[in-house]
Amino acid sequence: MNDVTINCDDNDLLEVDTTTASEIQSQPVSWVWENCIPSGTVTILLGEGGEGKSFFTLALASAISNGQPLPGMDKAAFPPSDVIIQNAENPWPMVIKPRLEMLGADCGKIHRINDAGNRLTLTDRRIEAAIRKHNAKLTVIDPWQSYLDLNFSMNRSESVRPALMYLEQVAERTQSAIVLVGHVNKGRGKAQHRGLGSIDVINSVPSVLCLGKAEGLDPDVRAIAALKSNFAELGCTQLFRLNKVDGFCWMGESCDISSDDIMRFNSVKVKEDKNKIDEAVDFLYETLSDGDMSAIELNDQADEMGISKRTLERARKIANVKPRRVDGHWVLSLEDDEA
Repeated sequence: MNDVTINCDDNDLLEVDTTTASEIQSQPVSWVWENCIPSGTVTILLGEGGEGKSFFTLALASAISNGQPLPGMDKAAFPPSDVIIQNAENPWPMVIKPRLEMLGADCGKIHRINDAGNRLTLTDRRIEAAIRKHNAKLTVIDPWQSYLDLNFSMNRSESVRPALMYLEQVAERTQSAIVLVGHVNKGRGKAQHRGLGSIDVINSVPSVLCLGKAEGLDPDVRAIAALKSNFAELGCTQLFRLNKVDGFCWMGESCDISSDDIMRFNSVKVKEDKNKIDEAVDFLYETLSDGDMSAIELNDQADEMGISKRTLERARKIANVKPRRVDGHWVLSLEDDEA
């Protein structure tokens, strides 16, 4: 470490702690799931509701708890290891535990953080404490939107970046793979713009996966495709089957299905009965539900979603979106119809 001093405007000296590149030891990327889920960092898993995201994460947990290799891997990344699962949408006694048992998981290696009466958030120190307690190789937060601080806004980068950077630091310190399961918005844009909230959610993490149905697949088959990877080339998409008769089983790979294919197929199915105005109204309700937003930022997000300015203006009237001036800038908000 080098102590560096600089001159400040008030002529005081400020000590700055720096690290020189030569002091940093290079190391190879390690994987929980090769070319899909790296260790020591954050991965986001995106998909429509009801498509099997939670079941898929339990399948990962089961394999890790038993030291089994995941698809595309010749051998397991490590011996039987522990996993942390935080799931806010499914009860453990009736859903999570029975699924783990069906998948053959070693339930003695699967843990949750008990947060009744003391709500867990993304920047809660208990996450790192639990990972260290069990030396967990995988940590799943599902869905991550349920673990936001009350002051957090997914639509503002100043909220998104610090929370995700904190989790990145936790992952790096513990070398656990942290997987954030997220819902997608109702737009028709490319996969990188389909996550709820600011595009910074996708930009802030090194690894993103998309899960869902795709054209040409059987109705009970799902695809998992890499949308983003800072550590490796995007590999082939993996397939799995999920139904009440057969349960969960891996189906091999397909190099013909991309993350955009998955998002496009699902958005068409969801949106087949809605016109462009309906989509824009939904966008406004979702985007402004957390509170006010600058007109410039909202217009930029609408443009990323493929919503024209004219359509957005018409939707603003339907959604009763009102502008006002704050510190010289236009800010938009949803108005109560009864106000």
